[in-house]
Amino acid sequence: MTTATLIDSHCHLDFESFDNDREQVIQRAKDNHILDIVIPGTEKVFWERINKLCTKYKQLHPCYGLHPYWVNNHDKQDVDSLSKYIENTLPVAIGECGLDFRDQQADKKTQLYFFEAQLEIANNHQLPVVIHSVKATETAILSIKKFKDLKGMIHSYSGSIEQARQLIDLGFFISVCGSVTYDNAKTIKSVVKEIPLTSLLLETDSPDQADKKNMNKRNEPAYLINTLDAISKLRDTSQTMIAQQTTKNAKGLFKI
Repeated sequence: MTTATLIDSHCHLDFESFDNDREQVIQRAKDNHILDIVIPGTEKVFWERINKLCTKYKQLHPCYGLHPYWVNNHDKQDVDSLSKYIENTLPVAIGECGLDFRDQQADKKTQLYFFEAQLEIANNHQLPVVIHSVKATETAILSIKKFKDLKGMIHSYSGSIEQARQLIDLGFFISVCGSVTYDNAKTIKSVVKEIPLTSLLLETDSPDQADKKNMNKRNEPAYLINTLDAISKLRDTSQTMIAQQTTKNAKGLFKI
């Protein structure tokens, strides 16, 4: 096990599932050398909750955004509110925003409106963007290409190696969570093996997407070490080297 520090690049530590033991969750993360955690936003109603949490704990870093999964809860005025909110609260990124084209999800046109509006805010404010993309990577790439000099990460990456290369060429990082620890996760395993270490980020997506060891449990940042271990074995590279480079990548992207 490495003693190099790690960054959980995507964790919903503001969610209610952490209300009873958040302090202990943060301590367990520290005990496992996870010293910085990026907290993405999902809906306008939760931005203030994230702001207060990140003000209280200096190792937590806020993002504010409008998640595609809850697009039916968003109002078009929320886009203006987001632009104003970030001027006063100085987040490390815009997001979580993006596209979710699974069955039963919200209208694609509406999702695209909110996604591209947030890409524009990120571009205008020179902030990175945290992108959620499920069954929509090709469309997400087309949207990203509309904005010059946009930077960011695709969280919990689920696209192909070819799409990953396109995203890396556009200045984006590929972020990997506990899904890589599962035996049947062939696509993400091949992506992790192939992409440059300089383009990789690690995340938990807590409280969701727990790794194989913690299957069916609430996920938390301390479990990031299991994802690190899996990636180390896949790449035949030391945990220390992966930890150092992914931490450098996250610090560079989020300016933390």
